[in-house]
Amino acid sequence: MSVTTTPPELRKAMEDGSEAGILEEELHQYRRYRWLSDEPEKLAVRYRKFNLDALLDVVVKTAGGGARSCIKVLKCIEGQFNKAFLMTMDNGAEVLAKIPNPNVGSTFYTTASEVATQNFVREVLNFPVPRIHAYSLDPHNPLVDLETKLASVSFQSHGCIYYKDDLETKGVRAQSLGATYNSIGNPSKELDPLHVAKFALGPLSQAVLWQGERATMALERGPWQSAVDYMVAMGMNEIQWAKTYAAPQINYCRPVDTPELPEEYISLLERYIILVPHLVPIFPEELHSKTLCHQDLHLDNIFVDPDTKKITNIIDWQSTAVSEIFFGHGVPAMLPPPGGYKSTPEPMPEGFRRGTCSGEIDDILSRYQNLTRIKNPLRWAAINHLHKSILQPVSLVSGAWSRNDVFSFRHALITIAAHWQDIYPDSTACPISFTDQELWLHNEEMELLEELGTIALT
Repeated sequence: MSVTTTPPELRKAMEDGSEAGILEEELHQYRRYRWLSDEPEKLAVRYRKFNLDALLDVVVKTAGGGARSCIKVLKCIEGQFNKAFLMTMDNGAEVLAKIPNPNVGSTFYTTASEVATQNFVREVLNFPVPRIHAYSLDPHNPLVDLETKLASVSFQSHGCIYYKDDLETKGVRAQSLGATYNSIGNPSKELDPLHVAKFALGPLSQAVLWQGERATMALERGPWQSAVDYMVAMGMNEIQWAKTYAAPQINYCRPVDTPELPEEYISLLERYIILVPHLVPIFPEELHSKTLCHQDLHLDNIFVDPDTKKITNIIDWQSTAVSEIFFGHGVPAMLPPPGGYKSTPEPMPEGFRRGTCSGEIDDILSRYQNLTRIKNPLRWAAINHLHKSILQPVSLVSGAWSRNDVFSFRHALITIAAHWQDIYPDSTACPISFTDQELWLHNEEMELLEELGTIALT
């Protein structure tokens, strides 16, 4: 038991940087966004009841340094899958507590992989992970250096990092990391075997592979030796789920007498699996190297010391996976690119100073591009690959039916088929095709969606 006798002050962080007082029930609720449809269900899967007193006990003990009580609980800006609380002790110490929502999928795999990944990047790569509470968009922050450090180690398979012991307690076979420094790192240097030995590669922990009926299904969740094996597995998983659970559903962007049928979805998935082996060869061999990549670099996850203007911590490693370089995200969310990446970034002028407003954003983006091109050339090659968009079906395939977004998945496949000769000018015909009826229905749906988008903007 903690020594706490007076309840802590309960607050929540607001979007404008201020705070507001809240009741205890709001700690458990999701309050950031609203939905136009199915809102009760969406709020329910983001509601997490927990024992606040028990959490306070654990946090006070964790804080150490003579802490006797927690005097303030600040609910951080909410993400989709977790609740985070910055908890202040009576001795000034701060502890960040993070609790997954029900929609996170498998609590075990999600938490175990996140903990192991964070400790791996801290202990093996000397990466900054948690704790400070200010941030900045100063262009001199070494974001590129941190991304490059992640990319400096290659692994033998595609999957998530765990502690070996955690996988063994679950009866899951642990696969060796096979981690080595690559050309971006220091090939002549070896990773510390004492640090690496306790880690292993295991299944992906992404929520979509563990939610609802999928939680109890014998799906293929990895790890995999090749990108094709991974991509095919995602399609086979969906076919297995669709054959068992999918039922005809109303598509409000189609005629009333033309519902979406599971057979249509399965047909798309089968064509996806036929297409997959043809997608990977377009990327050069060096981009097949498997590395860690943080997919969610936005301002809520990057903490900066307000005095030194240096990045001190990067958080939210949940569902971070080891994957081929060409699967990596584009520009970090904190640096939205106007019009995408420039193919040839302009050199930085001497005495570079950041500008203001839109000019400041352009300066920061330009600096990020230049440094990435120089320090992390494989990442630069991947995010600028002419046909990177052909991977879109891979990002959409898992759970497309469940989230009512078969349209986007189908559209990605149709787009590839329509531009096949541009992608592979010396090849034969595209291995997949669509009937006139399929294309007509898809175009009808697209026109209605575009009209709805226009109405929403007016």
